[in-house]
Amino acid sequence: MYSTMRRDGRLAAVLNGYTLQLRRAQWQLDGAGCRPEVVQLVADGLGLNVAGRDKPTGAKRHGVSWSEHLRAALGHLTFGHFGFELVAEITDGRARLTTLAERLPQSIAGIHSDPKTGALLGVDQSTIRGPKNSPQIPAGRLAWYCHEREGAAWQGVSLLRPSYAAWLIKREMIRVAAISNRRWGAGVPVAEALAGTNPTPAQMAEAQAMMSAARAGDQAGAAVPPGFTAKIVGLSGSVPDTLGFIEWLNREMASSALMPHLDLGQGGNGGSRALGQAFLDSWTLALESIAENIADTATRQIAARIVEWNFGDDEPVPTVTISGVGSRREVTAESLQLLLSSGALAADPALEAWVRREYRLPERETPTSAVPAPPPAESPPTARTRRAPKTSPDQLALPIGAS
Repeated sequence: MYSTMRRDGRLAAVLNGYTLQLRRAQWQLDGAGCRPEVVQLVADGLGLNVAGRDKPTGAKRHGVSWSEHLRAALGHLTFGHFGFELVAEITDGRARLTTLAERLPQSIAGIHSDPKTGALLGVDQSTIRGPKNSPQIPAGRLAWYCHEREGAAWQGVSLLRPSYAAWLIKREMIRVAAISNRRWGAGVPVAEALAGTNPTPAQMAEAQAMMSAARAGDQAGAAVPPGFTAKIVGLSGSVPDTLGFIEWLNREMASSALMPHLDLGQGGNGGSRALGQAFLDSWTLALESIAENIADTATRQIAARIVEWNFGDDEPVPTVTISGVGSRREVTAESLQLLLSSGALAADPALEAWVRREYRLPERETPTSAVPAPPPAESPPTARTRRAPKTSPDQLALPIGAS
């Protein structure tokens, strides 16, 4: 059902609004309080950059791609959950994460949890052949992303679940609107027998065939059999506003996902800039909450296990962090000037080269010279460095002891 729902135009826009914003945010690994070799091992395993290092490490042909993993993990917003099985190999005496194998929600046959604590014990897959152990994939080998879990309900709740009723009715209304336009959008040709006539069955069949074959056109016309009159009958009376009802259902689905800003300015719906900003603020808070949940799951169920494999349970674990959710800062010439004048940035060759590329300026022909340091501020004179008062030449020429 959710696989069908996510193909709806409005719900696809809702999901893309969430997933694309989270995918374009800045994901990093924070190694505060951890040894450098531990941080580097986890960063290599997850394919993340370490916070504080401006230059990322080189791309790797093997191992985990964080961007691809995140794209798949965001499927838990659609289905309520999404699992990955951790696969590692021993290289140079270290257990290195090589794969986060997707375990699609459609293939999950059962989810096991501890009856006392509610902790996840593992899952069963309907696609696994061979001996049926329970659980087939234990929790120790799983990274399990879950949306809005309640207690031991590790199946989670889909982001689309509140939209189900509106989506189901919308499907019916679309069919009604299509039938209405196809059947009653144009008038129906009708041949009516005149009063006092008694047409034979053959004449009725002939009139029926003529009316069924009637089509609009520049040269269209018909000769009515004797005793009949032809007319085009349209729909009479008021009919429900099906398209208006579909628009209302779309608004309900967007509002259930905290995205009413999708309808601002549509269908006569106005809205001030302040109202739109208020909508965006609530949606951004939802984005940040989901991002923090993903980062916490990746830290506890992936990064912590890499550290445990290699360094034991007592070793501090680097944390997955995220920043820049739902924000986009445009770099303009004015913003650069403010950053440089305030001292937040320093002009260097790399910055100048980036500015020239962004603004499509020609490259510098002469080598960039070092930026001169600003002159030190002159300190006020102290008692030891205070200058003697100026004297006139006549005073300097007086002999010692003269008044």
